Amino acid sequence: MQMSFYTFIKRFVDFDADDPMSRLANVVSKDIGFPKQSQDFHEVSSYMEHSEQYSRLMTVFDDAWLKYTNQ
Repeated sequence: MQMSFYTFIKRFVDFDADDPMSRLANVVSKDIGFPKQSQDFHEVSSYMEHSEQYSRLMTVFDDAWLKYTNQ
């Protein structure tokens, strides 16, 4: 069974880093409402699109999702 996107992105949490993946991971790690068990692109992207905190991170999300699916 594939890990959830949340589990995947948590690998990149680094509050001292300023790279795009770490910025996304840092926001996700603090978001208590994030769909932590989801492996579904539409569920995760829809959640993020409806949350203002991700508005600047959607292109990063697209890259992160590609890495997630190609792992």
